[in-house]
Amino acid sequence: MTINKRVELPLRQPLYSTYNYQGSAIALTSNNPTVRNWYINMALSLSCNRKFINGYTSPDVNIVNSSLIDCPYIEKINHPMRFIKGYIHNIIHDLLNQGYYAYFNGVDDYYLENKSFYGERHFSHDGLIFGYDDHAKTYCVYAYDKNWIVNKFEISQKSFDKARKSMLEQGIYGSVMGLKPKTDVVEIQPKLIAKKIKEYLDSTFEKYPIEGETRVYGTIVHDYISLYLDKLSDGSIEYEKMDWRIFRLIWEHKKVMYERIVEVEKILNIGNELSYEYEPLVTEANAMRMLYASHHMKRRDAILQVIRKKLMNIKNKETDILKRFIERIEGVAK
Repeated sequence: MTINKRVELPLRQPLYSTYNYQGSAIALTSNNPTVRNWYINMALSLSCNRKFINGYTSPDVNIVNSSLIDCPYIEKINHPMRFIKGYIHNIIHDLLNQGYYAYFNGVDDYYLENKSFYGERHFSHDGLIFGYDDHAKTYCVYAYDKNWIVNKFEISQKSFDKARKSMLEQGIYGSVMGLKPKTDVVEIQPKLIAKKIKEYLDSTFEKYPIEGETRVYGTIVHDYISLYLDKLSDGSIEYEKMDWRIFRLIWEHKKVMYERIVEVEKILNIGNELSYEYEPLVTEANAMRMLYASHHMKRRDAILQVIRKKLMNIKNKETDILKRFIERIEGVAK
């Protein structure tokens, strides 16, 4: 029997990558690129919490169905670290040898070379192992690196042991999950997209009032982020505790929405008028992202109201374009 000493599985450009579990979802789909279409169909609506209104420091903004866990076209084999103990490396090697990517969670960033919190903070985190090198005793990981860029880098297998044991000692039980795209061909479905966009637009303060406790869904998330910016402006949420990820996710949401419109226009042969109108919103969302990042690097509170104005302008323009997009789909799709 041939024993591999080095394996490296291919990676694809992610659709969303604000969180590791989002970036990994598309990164592992080289063997079936059509899995991306499931996310085009389904990962569409924004979501956030309301807890920041009363003291929590983050609105926890997310995109519904954007996790690798959500997709039914990705095979998942879970291995709880609490029980596999010393067999962890054999399992990771076996998964990679059989074409499965090894997604880990509940592992301490502090010990993982090149990772986001390496040597700085004990933090239970996740990432995707897509290769190993037994000559160098390393793993290839795809996750946020030390510069907070989603990237490929290496960690030692020895440090992975330290990192998982650190969390186990604190009663945090992570897992290693084998992931591989299934062979199903996934098509973009314009009528389903129209249905999901209707749900996204059905979103008001009447439906999701400020005094509520559950998560908020749809376009009203833009308004809640505006409230979050107000709290940063007046100091009721401390500058040092600001959630720096928010506007990266908003930018990614607009990028994917633009791609979604382009793909449906092609399928239904309805021209490119709406994607042409929508494209500047992606540019504006990126400008917001950069302004917010600059404020995170060097505090300038006046920027927050500039961002707030841009955000609400994007919401209003997006709503108008998407309403007409639904009409176009329903007028053509069978």
